[in-house]
Amino acid sequence: MEICDKDLWHYTTILMEHFVKYLRYLKFPFSPEVFLHYRSAIGFFLIVVILSFVIDFFLSHSFLGSKYRFFLAPGVIIHEMSHGFACIFTGAKVSEMALFEKDGGHVKHTRPRIPVIGPAIISLAPLIAGILIIYLTSKYLNSAEYNPFNKGYGVNSLLEANINFAKNLLHLSIRNWILLYIVISVAVTMTPSRQDFSNAFFPLLFLMLIFLIVSKLTHILLPVSSFNLLLLSVINLLILMLVLSIIVFVISNFFLGAKT
Repeated sequence: MEICDKDLWHYTTILMEHFVKYLRYLKFPFSPEVFLHYRSAIGFFLIVVILSFVIDFFLSHSFLGSKYRFFLAPGVIIHEMSHGFACIFTGAKVSEMALFEKDGGHVKHTRPRIPVIGPAIISLAPLIAGILIIYLTSKYLNSAEYNPFNKGYGVNSLLEANINFAKNLLHLSIRNWILLYIVISVAVTMTPSRQDFSNAFFPLLFLMLIFLIVSKLTHILLPVSSFNLLLLSVINLLILMLVLSIIVFVISNFFLGAKT
């Protein structure tokens, strides 16, 4: 049985409707219906974040340890370089950049010259760059051997497409193996770190408030269908990576006796 968007987000909608009623009760100066319009995008984004952290947990607690990040080198490099370019864009000076360390890479920088949104841009730069790179590389993958939505957008269709893809892995061209590796490495590492979220929380809250007020005054809502589809593609890749990370974790801890 196919699970459509309405079924998938049924309970989310109920919760958001109660939230909308509460906002109306508080008489906020913007239309609370905007939250309902973007509920799918918010939900998909949260799923991407959760999957990335879960994958990081399983791989870091396997025999690979923190060295697993070397296997995801393209994604790690893009993550840290995105922070660096965002610093330059916002007027912050980069004092130190490390790509591969035991606890992950980092970028040390001065305070950005752009107030409020500067820290948010720097913190979310890997996510923005990751989505853009996945979009560009997926266009080549989708035009060739890999298209997770060629049988529809339901759960069963997605599962069938992934099974067929797994059966045909040996028949992939070298180019598409490379593209798939890049997409997966970027998808796993593009999520902002805990420190990034901490730095961006209040600026994002402020930007969301401004956006909602502008939406109320101008009645403009950005289309999110394409963004949702892209996030769904990322989720699909992360699920495949999650299965692989669980297998590595189980082998490490139950057969090889790796220390976690």
